Amino acid sequence: SVPRLRLVPTPCEAEEEPEAVVAEEEPEGEAELSLDEECAAVPMDVSDDLLVARDDGMNRVLEADEAMGSDDDGAGEQFIVWIAVYLAALLPQLADALPRDHGGVCIIPHPHEMEKQEASECSGGNGRTYYSTNKICDNCGARIRDKHFYHCSENCDIDFCQECQRSSQKLLGKFLARSGDEDSAAMSRRLFWVVDITERIGFYVLRRGVEQRARLAHELAFEWPKVMFEQLIQAAVDVVNAKVVHVQDVKDVTSDSRFWYSVGWLQFLYSANALVCGTLRLDEQASRGPKVEYERFILEGINKCEPLSEFKRWQKHPSAKVPDMLSVGKFRLTRDFCSFLTHSNLVPVSFRRVCLLCEIWEHIQQEAERNRPAGLERVQPLHLEVPRDPQVLLEVLLATFDGLTDAQLRRPLRVTFAGEEAIGPGVTKEFFKVAFRSFLNSSAGAAGESAEVGCKGVKMFSCNDHRTYWFDEDATNADAFRACGILLGQAVLNNVFVPNIFPRVLYARLLHDLDSPCSGPLCLEDLASVEPEVAKTMRRLLDHVGDDIAELFGDMGWARTGRIPEDCQLTQANKQSCVQAYIDWFFRERVARQLEPLSAGFRAVLGGSVLLRSIVDAVQLEKIVCGGAVPVDAAAMRRGATHEGWTEEELAEYLPMFWDVLMGLSEVEKVQFVVFVTASDRVPLRGWQDLGLIVYKDGVGDERLPRAYTCFSQLLLPRYSDRETLRKCLLLAVANSEGFGLR
Repeated sequence: SVPRLRLVPTPCEAEEEPEAVVAEEEPEGEAELSLDEECAAVPMDVSDDLLVARDDGMNRVLEADEAMGSDDDGAGEQFIVWIAVYLAALLPQLADALPRDHGGVCIIPHPHEMEKQEASECSGGNGRTYYSTNKICDNCGARIRDKHFYHCSENCDIDFCQECQRSSQKLLGKFLARSGDEDSAAMSRRLFWVVDITERIGFYVLRRGVEQRARLAHELAFEWPKVMFEQLIQAAVDVVNAKVVHVQDVKDVTSDSRFWYSVGWLQFLYSANALVCGTLRLDEQASRGPKVEYERFILEGINKCEPLSEFKRWQKHPSAKVPDMLSVGKFRLTRDFCSFLTHSNLVPVSFRRVCLLCEIWEHIQQEAERNRPAGLERVQPLHLEVPRDPQVLLEVLLATFDGLTDAQLRRPLRVTFAGEEAIGPGVTKEFFKVAFRSFLNSSAGAAGESAEVGCKGVKMFSCNDHRTYWFDEDATNADAFRACGILLGQAVLNNVFVPNIFPRVLYARLLHDLDSPCSGPLCLEDLASVEPEVAKTMRRLLDHVGDDIAELFGDMGWARTGRIPEDCQLTQANKQSCVQAYIDWFFRERVARQLEPLSAGFRAVLGGSVLLRSIVDAVQLEKIVCGGAVPVDAAAMRRGATHEGWTEEELAEYLPMFWDVLMGLSEVEKVQFVVFVTASDRVPLRGWQDLGLIVYKDGVGDERLPRAYTCFSQLLLPRYSDRETLRKCLLLAVANSEGFGLR
């Protein structure tokens, strides 16, 4: 008999441990467990007839499945139709059903009351009072230093700072006002129903046989309208995002098997989205790829999790992979599966970057403990005092890095500019900007070279049509390229974004030299990012179908690749292999003198990272090193900003005027403002709201100019007499600033 699918599951007497994912067929006669029997209870008491009616729809689908039998192809096809119809009927109730925070990530209220707590200890410093709570806010991830905070009344391991508690209550209040629910209790019941039904869908779909799963995936990917498929994916993403922080708060994240079935459901949709359609439309030249961009599957809610704990969990099974949801014979949860980093295709780059830093710092500390002199307790930074002149700066770098071992290079930097007193994160950011400018300088490529070498003034890199830089084949200073690679690795170690000046294929080559399976094969698109004209010729060659292919394209110097015999004749049969041989030669042997030392410098700093070699591809590595590249969102910056030193009247009247002025600037001026306050033009990986801008009041007077402490993203803003003076002084400051003072 088919167990009834109750909305409120019966608690298990003993929670089932996650089992192994196996490919064998189920033993004959083995009973299929219901979600009620396998998963823990959801703390709800729902009596709403509408929700029960919706839930009964799933019962009918399951009863139909039992009656039809899974071995009958026709019956199985009917089941797929029924489940697809059921999902389509549910979709309006699941789509955009959960409230979102300021970052657009869905949230659900904690199921228990949050009680206000008072910190018992306090300490003073820097003229401000801090309170010691030894707690981290489970929403923003910051250490709680307020006098009051909020803790779960049922003693769950969850705490909120005052600001996050206030903000979440405000968001939930606004959502309630537009949701149509009677009260907050009714709203909570509906929100938890959305979570519950999504988990059940995941359970029942993943427990189907291989054939039924494959049919359902095809139905959703190719028979459903794209807009409905997108909504179904977004609904699954929303539920996982909303619940992920609650799962992470539990010491044993594997205990919530319901949640991991919803993650499995999202992975099923990911696999369905990746299916290639073999049927071509009239205007198509090749098979269609994914219907929905893979970025839509990213779980930004994972950014709220504690990265060190997750990294420690991942370390126990670094080689774990998510099984193919469409081909695995029998799906069961495993402890490997129940880890966020295992699902690398769903993890945001910002979270990977922090986990990568956790791993690197662990290596640094272990190395320091092995080689630490007696009485020395802290990791010693690598000191750099450099000039601002690009040519001289590069010579100083080469002299400093010369002879240092990988372990000595794998230390955080402590940078000062010659003749300047400033030190700190802002100085470090500016150093990287100036240093990479030196690598692009016209004479930097010959730094340290003798005149006899014949390459004085040769560039290290040449700019192409895409405004990115690639190796100049005449540059032979291996030490300079090694220094460039060291700084690429050091940028990650020092949590600094560098200018996005290199094509993505460089990061693919760095991963290849780390023996990463994520590096991927080189392709024509990579060549187009460096030599677009050559790539166009290669594309015309591949598209050419005539017998005169050798006459038209036979003189492209195939033999110089060393991969094609000199007497080889270009034909339709071997044109693909000839093009691939050229691409491989172009990115390997042709630039080996430049790429190999740069890659060696990069490996000296980050080469020991198992995480980097395992779950990071070229796109993600580019973002880890360079950050995002999206237009400045001043409204998002405002949401994440804090204001200090202002009166209530100024907060209500003057600060809104400042933000209106900032939002009204041109795109170029907004970028200049970001550089002015942070020494970088890169967006934080979690978005502009994570910039952390602090706007301090800096006196009153139209003769004053705004100042900035880039170390801490602090803007010192005077109060001006009117809007026009504010705009004029702000633009004057951001347009004429460099380093830590005006030009």
